[in-house]
Amino acid sequence: MIVLGRLSLTLALVFSLASVVFLLLGMRWDRKDFQRNGYYAIYAFFLSTVIASAVLLQAFLKKDFSFAYVAENSDASLSVFYRIAGFWAGQQGSFLLWLLLLAITVIVIAVIDLNRLERLTGGAVAILAVVSAVFAALMIFDTSSNPFLAAEAGMQPFGLNPLLLHPGMVLHPPALFIGYVGLAVPFAFAISALLIGRGDKLWVVRSQKWAVFGWLFLSLGIGLGAWWAYVVLSFGGYWAWDAVENTSLVPWLTATALLHSFTLYKARGLFKRWALGLAVLTFFFTILATWTTRTGLISSVHAFGKNPVLIWILSTFLVVTAVGSVALIIWRWRAFASHDEVESALSRDFLYYVTNLLLTLFAVAVAFGTVAVPLLLDRTVGASTYDAVARPLGVVILAMIAICPLLAWRKTEGAQLRKTLILPFVTMLISVPLWLYLGFQSNIWGFIGLLVCGFAFGAVIQFVLRSARRAAGPDKSLWSGLGRAFTGSRTRTAAYIVHMGMVLVVAGLLGSTVYKVEQSAIVKVKPGETASLGGYTLTYKDMTESTGAQNSTRAEATFDVTKDGQSLGTLGPHTDVFPVSGAAVRAVILGRTFEDLFVVADEPFDGTSKTIALRMVVFPLIRWVWIGSILLCVGAVVSLWPKRQKQEQEARAVEPAEADGATA
Repeated sequence: MIVLGRLSLTLALVFSLASVVFLLLGMRWDRKDFQRNGYYAIYAFFLSTVIASAVLLQAFLKKDFSFAYVAENSDASLSVFYRIAGFWAGQQGSFLLWLLLLAITVIVIAVIDLNRLERLTGGAVAILAVVSAVFAALMIFDTSSNPFLAAEAGMQPFGLNPLLLHPGMVLHPPALFIGYVGLAVPFAFAISALLIGRGDKLWVVRSQKWAVFGWLFLSLGIGLGAWWAYVVLSFGGYWAWDAVENTSLVPWLTATALLHSFTLYKARGLFKRWALGLAVLTFFFTILATWTTRTGLISSVHAFGKNPVLIWILSTFLVVTAVGSVALIIWRWRAFASHDEVESALSRDFLYYVTNLLLTLFAVAVAFGTVAVPLLLDRTVGASTYDAVARPLGVVILAMIAICPLLAWRKTEGAQLRKTLILPFVTMLISVPLWLYLGFQSNIWGFIGLLVCGFAFGAVIQFVLRSARRAAGPDKSLWSGLGRAFTGSRTRTAAYIVHMGMVLVVAGLLGSTVYKVEQSAIVKVKPGETASLGGYTLTYKDMTESTGAQNSTRAEATFDVTKDGQSLGTLGPHTDVFPVSGAAVRAVILGRTFEDLFVVADEPFDGTSKTIALRMVVFPLIRWVWIGSILLCVGAVVSLWPKRQKQEQEARAVEPAEADGATA
C-alpha cells in the first residue's frame, strides 16, 4: 500500500502539470479541444489524489503501523474519530489533505465549465493546477513531507499529541485548509482575467461564492482554534499573538476587504484594481501562513522544525507569486480602470475605501511584525504591541463597517445623515448603564471602544429597519416589511447577521482582554481550604484519580464554587500524565452570561501533593466572542444558500443593488 500511495502522488504531479500545459495552450490559442483535454487531465489528477488519500486514511483506520507517519500520529488505543484526525495531525498528512481539497475544488470548477469551455475559467483551473503541482512536489521531493514512508523496524506507535485530543483541534486544521483553498479560487480567476485582459465583472461573478466559502471556513477555523486554546491550553486565554495564529488572521482580514471590494465591483464598477490586488494578497498570505508554520524559520509553539527543502520550495513559490502577480497587474493596469470615481467623503463609496484601506494596513502590519521583524531584526514583537495596534483599529473598522450601509452612494446629504445616525447614538447612550453595571468604566479607552460597539449595534438595527421600510412601501406595515427584509435578498440578510456578529466579537474581545482579572493562590490539599477572586470563592473538596485516553492517568482536584454566597457548582482542575509526553495541566471553566471563571493549576499535581498552585482568571464578555463568531459563519452560510432566481429578482426590485448595502 505504501508503494501505491507513492505512485498515486507521482501521478497526481504528472497529471496536474499536464493539465497546466493543455489549459494554457488552449487559453493562448483559444482552442477548446486543448481546454477539454486539460479538464480530462484534471479528472486524472483528482482520481490520483483521491487514491493517495484513501491509502493513508485506510492505514489509520486499520492501525497499519508499517507507515511511519501512522506510527508517529496514532496508536491502538485511539478511537476512530481521533485516528481519522491523525491523517492531518502532522506535516505530511496536512499537505496531502490540502492537495485533496485543491483537487476537489478544481474538479468542481472543471465539471461546471466542461460544456461552456470559457477561456477565463480554463485559465483559472490552470492556475489552481499549478498550485496543486507545488503541493504534490513538496511531498515527493521532500522526504520529511512524504506520508508514504515505511516505519523503521521495531518502531513503536507514538500516539496522537495529547493536546490534539479535543474536537476543536481535530476540526481546526481542515477548516483552515478549506478556507485557504476557497480563497485560492479568486486568486486563480484574477490571474486568468489579467492574462487575457478581461476587465469586466465575470471573474468576480465566477469567484465571489468561492471567496465567501473560503471566508466562512477561515472564520470557522480561527474560531475553533481560539476555542481550543481557551479550553485546552493552560496559559489562560484564546489568543496569544503567536506567529502561526497571526498568519491565519492576516488572510482573513484581507479576505474581508476582498468581499467588500467584490460588492463595489459588481454594483458600481468600482474598486477593480483593489479587488485584483486583494485577491492576490489574500492568496499570498495563505501561502505565507504555510511558510511560517512549515519552514521553521519563525519561532512558534505551533511551528514544525527547520526544513531546508521546504524553505527553498515555499520561498520560491512566494517570490514567484508576488513578482508575477505584480507584473501582470502593472501590464493590465489600464484594462482594470474603475468606471466611476469617489465623489464625496460622506458616501458609501468612500467609507468602503477607508474600510478596505484599514483592513489591508492592519493585515500588512501584523504580517510585518510576525515575519519581517524576526527575520530582519532578530526580534519578536510582543503581544502588548499587537494589542496597542489591534484594539483601536478594530474599533474604528467596526464603526466603518456598521455605518457603510447607512450612507448613500456617491453623496449623502447632511440632513439625511443626521436622521440616519439618531438610532445608533441612542443605542450607544442606552448601552452606558450596562457597561457601568458590569464595571467597565475602569479603563477609559476600553469604555470608549464598548460605546462604539453600542453605536454599531444601533447602526445594524437601523440597517434592518431601513430595509424593512423600503420593502413595506407606503401601503404596508413595518412588520410585513421586516419579513420581506429578512426573506428577500440573501446577500442583504447575510449582511445583517455578519455585521451583528462583528459587533459581538469586538465587544467580547474588548471585555475579555481589557477588563480581565487574574490572580494566583496556593491552596492546601485539605477540605475547606479556599481561594478567592472577584467575588468568587473556591473551596477545596477532595482529590480523585482515574485513567484517561492513551493510557494516561488523571489527578483531579474538586472545588465548590460560590459567588457572593450563592452556590454555582463545582470545578475540577486536573493534571493528565501521559506515558510518552509526560504531565500536562488542564483548565476548567465556569461559564456565565457576562463572564467566565477560568481555573487552572500553574504546576502539575497528583494524589501525593500537599498544595495546589491555582491560577484564576475572570473573562468578562468572553461568551460574546463565541456567539459572534457563530453569527459570522451563519451569515456566510445564508449568503451561500441557493435561492430561486425569481425570488431574488423580486427582492432586488424592492431594494436595488445600489442601495442594499449588502456585504458578504
